[in-house]
Amino acid sequence: MEVDHDMQSRIGQLLISHPNFPLQSPFAKSIIYIYQDDTVNGTVGVVLNKPSRTSVSMLCEQNGLMFADTQPMMYMGGPVNTGALLLLHTDEWSSTNTANAGGKLRISSDNHMFHKMSQGNQPVYWRAFFGFATWQPGQLQSEMNSKMWLTADADESIIYNYSGDKQWNKALELCSQQTIDHFF
Repeated sequence: MEVDHDMQSRIGQLLISHPNFPLQSPFAKSIIYIYQDDTVNGTVGVVLNKPSRTSVSMLCEQNGLMFADTQPMMYMGGPVNTGALLLLHTDEWSSTNTANAGGKLRISSDNHMFHKMSQGNQPVYWRAFFGFATWQPGQLQSEMNSKMWLTADADESIIYNYSGDKQWNKALELCSQQTIDHFF
């Protein structure tokens, strides 16, 4: 029996822009973690590898919170609702608005999450975002049929340990390895 790939959920997958993706596109050399995918609402994810110029501590300070670690940067999660704050994190932690994001990952988006984190109550692994990326039902499949995107099962080390072009290159390597493993 043939599987209808339009009906398979992509939740928990990495969407990796193809190396031939148009460089003028905001999604060139992007990796997107898909956390929502259905035939009614479409597909939603966050771009993992586009750091902003704002650190989490700067964002917290603007909101009257102290965040001791100056290293973690906010990432540009996508062009939709760039005022929205999201946190992709491991499943041992939650806030007032936390949802399953596939596998052992969760996504949170509320005003309380950074308050908790500024008090030392943080997930083991996390990445924070401004905005997200969306596709209408069927739109992403059309783009995939046009060979604009590659997919791979998410790997937490790629999600949390890399950034920028290095993260995109690691995701391409993962996609290649998973494709080879699928055939052997």
